[in-house]
Amino acid sequence: MSSVVLHQDYWMRSYSEARWALMMDALELRWLYEHKLYETRHGMYLPDFFLYGASTYLEVKGPCPSQIEIEKAMDVQKLSGCPVVFAWGTMASDTHGVNGAKLSFIKGNKVVHIDSNEFAPLIEHGLGVQHFYDHLHVGAKQKYNGMRSMSDILLKLFFGLIGRDEMERDRAVHHAKMNSRKVKQHTARTKSEIAVSTFLTARIGATNME
Repeated sequence: MSSVVLHQDYWMRSYSEARWALMMDALELRWLYEHKLYETRHGMYLPDFFLYGASTYLEVKGPCPSQIEIEKAMDVQKLSGCPVVFAWGTMASDTHGVNGAKLSFIKGNKVVHIDSNEFAPLIEHGLGVQHFYDHLHVGAKQKYNGMRSMSDILLKLFFGLIGRDEMERDRAVHHAKMNSRKVKQHTARTKSEIAVSTFLTARIGATNME
């Protein structure tokens, strides 16, 4: 049975995805979930998040992404003109920043890895102390106590009663509605979104991020 984790009424597929969504919320990086399906050399590919204020895809993984996953991301990057960033590893934090996780992006045919703690000074001095402490709070390693919310349990039971195809259709319809509501909330790009666009443009080159 597929995992279901509720976050902001989205039916996410893992706690890792929900945790990275919380991190983006803390840093004021607005996102859409499972925004668009792409056809790649290895079949269909649905990136986890689209940071629409920075025109960037974020794909959440547990371990380091495989070569096939990297090639799928390369294809999406070419098709969309938007960079694809992998977030992987296990977040943990101390007073200096969030460590244990990596952010990886594609430059040409190479993958560049950056430790999450390298962003701590940029967050503290660029976004302010409050954002810095918010991101430390989200990054703090949480011990899973086996408890789940009743809404998570009921939603998982519901999906268990229907077929996989129907479950995926329901997910797609639900997320499309949620994403549409978000996009209609026209607001200016945040400092974080501008920073992400600037950083990736400098590292990768021209994209559709403006």
